[in-house]
Amino acid sequence: MPPRGRDDVRAEVRTLTGALRRLAVVALALVLAVGVILLAPPPATSAVRTTPGDLTSGREITRYDAQADVATDGSVRVEIELDFDFGDEPGHGPYLTYPTRVPYDDELDRVFEYDDVSVESPTGAPADLDREDEGSAMVLRIGDEDVDDVSGVQTYRVAFSVRGWLNPANAQHTGDELYWDVIGGGWEVPVSDVRVAVSGPAAVEGVACFAGPEGATTPCTAAEADGTSATFVQDVVPVGDRVTTVTGWPGGTFAGADPILREKLDPFAPVRPLSVGGGVAAGVLALGSFLAVARVRRTGRDRAYLGLTPGLRPAAGQEAATGPRDRRDAVAVQFTPPEGTRPGEIGTLVDEKADPVDVTATVIDLAVRGWLRIEEVPRTDPEAKPEDWNLIRLRRDTEGLLPFETTLLGELFEGRDEVRLSDLRTTFASAMAKVQDGLYAHVTEKRWFRANPKAVRTAWAVVGVALLVTGIGAAFVVGAASQVPGLALVPVAVALVGVLVLALSGAAPARTPDGTAVLAQTLGFRRYLATAEAEQLRFEEGEDLFSRYLPYAIVFGLADRWARVFADLAAQGRVVDEPGWYVGTWAAGPYFWGTGFAGAVDRFEQVATEAISAPTPGSSGGSGFSGGSAGGGVGGGGGGGW
Repeated sequence: MPPRGRDDVRAEVRTLTGALRRLAVVALALVLAVGVILLAPPPATSAVRTTPGDLTSGREITRYDAQADVATDGSVRVEIELDFDFGDEPGHGPYLTYPTRVPYDDELDRVFEYDDVSVESPTGAPADLDREDEGSAMVLRIGDEDVDDVSGVQTYRVAFSVRGWLNPANAQHTGDELYWDVIGGGWEVPVSDVRVAVSGPAAVEGVACFAGPEGATTPCTAAEADGTSATFVQDVVPVGDRVTTVTGWPGGTFAGADPILREKLDPFAPVRPLSVGGGVAAGVLALGSFLAVARVRRTGRDRAYLGLTPGLRPAAGQEAATGPRDRRDAVAVQFTPPEGTRPGEIGTLVDEKADPVDVTATVIDLAVRGWLRIEEVPRTDPEAKPEDWNLIRLRRDTEGLLPFETTLLGELFEGRDEVRLSDLRTTFASAMAKVQDGLYAHVTEKRWFRANPKAVRTAWAVVGVALLVTGIGAAFVVGAASQVPGLALVPVAVALVGVLVLALSGAAPARTPDGTAVLAQTLGFRRYLATAEAEQLRFEEGEDLFSRYLPYAIVFGLADRWARVFADLAAQGRVVDEPGWYVGTWAAGPYFWGTGFAGAVDRFEQVATEAISAPTPGSSGGSGFSGGSAGGGVGGGGGGGW
């Protein structure tokens, strides 16, 4: 591959910039198109051709004079003078587009090379030139980007040289010819009073001119030859129509005027991995992945006290080394929950998330501790399972409550002393978020985590989404605008790094040594609840061990098992006092646990979690260039105003 010169680099930069602008224009066009479709009146039953001024806010080209001088080497010097009427929509100026590459056969494209482009305005309108080479087209944007109030009728002169337009004599035509699409099908404004003059180094042998939609054979208003020149006239060119002129000279008039042919652009070149771009992409992916994993290993690993039994913490004033937590450390069974902990904060510590079930467990814990009572709503069929519950507040003070518990009680009752669980469905979502945020803040303040787990995950997720969106967007832009092999794989690699960052966000929060010690105690207690049998329970007569540990069993997902253990106790004839914090509709008796309460509590936990976490509902509302029809020649393109 030959080395890339400075002009190549500049061309590539212009290409990328043009692609970005094109994307923005496409997005705006889609929005406008939807608006037009929704607001436009039903179409008339008869077809009506667009005339100057229709659907263009009055913008039109009222005069279009084009002069093409063909040199003996086949190059063409084009000079265009046009009058652009801004109508009732002032703007910056006009723009013109010209194809730079069109299909020739299955393997080759025909290429047109433009240079020496100049623009001026005899009427004094801003005439700055912005040339953009966008893949297969050259766009000439005329006007000052900072001046958008040009109005009235302004005259512009555009000149350029082009190579590759001439068709040498071949099997389709005996002479050399210029088959020129003077007005292509890409114009967004109507054009009137089109006059074209073509001259060459030899006498013109024949002329033709076609106007209308692509493929039309309707003759233009006038077409004639006089010596070495040909002139063509078309009065009106509606939007979407074309004007194509054909000027012929004897074969061999233009030496070396063969078409410029090049291999077709490879649509997969930007994503080919076996290339310099692919190598860069692989490097970006490898480096980005390494940095993301290294970061999460450095900041997302739990810390622990080294040299102490898991679950123990150094005594006051005792120094203890800390290091990464070894997840293989054995955990001893604990018969009680960690001292001074509540079910909601324990649930948040275990999985680093304040889940809805942690809030439900807090509701039951508050009931067990006497702050509220849970009562089943009786059903017509006493054998049917409960479907709804009343929550009744028993205390209005908040002394002894943790901040998130105070928030929960306040949001549940909101100045009332009783609320039905079903009434909380679809209305408690915002309150749930407050309680969850309170839980995150609480476990962070207790120094169980190095930073707020939710904030850490959110930061990682934001970075991941930013990398993903940026990578995908850049991949489309580069893929559409560049032919550098493998270049589009670079932003794809960035997007993949974003996916990895998103996947690692869940592992980003890290516990402190104190948090790891409490976690070890918690896991030991979970093992006890998961393995204890009825005959192994340690409790005194009159002690409501079931109620005390039930909220913890809920956050561990062991509520049903814990209730069944006590049902077995009741079946064995052991005295198990009925909890006063829950009022059910079952029949009392020695088999109370097995026949009623065990299933009722489990069902309450499931329904309550669904109710308080339900979202609030939203509100409604061909290569052949010698054809014989319009649109079959070189040049073409389009234009309009900006």
